[in-house]
Amino acid sequence: MIMNFLKTVASKIDITLFIIYGFLGFGSMYLASFIRSVTKLNFWAELLICFLIISPIYFLVRVLKKKYSK
Repeated sequence: MIMNFLKTVASKIDITLFIIYGFLGFGSMYLASFIRSVTKLNFWAELLICFLIISPIYFLVRVLKKKYSK
């Protein structure tokens, strides 16, 4: 039962996006760390700036993959 569920979930994972998002995740951590070291803002302002910079990058990757993987 559990093994079938895990196989179903694993078969639905897009490997390309999984790898790209993994690299973007590490890059996002470094970018957020850089923003934090450059700016001395409070937590919520840093969170908003990181959200406004990092989120469009993930959206762009998804759009580019859909466009070029046909």
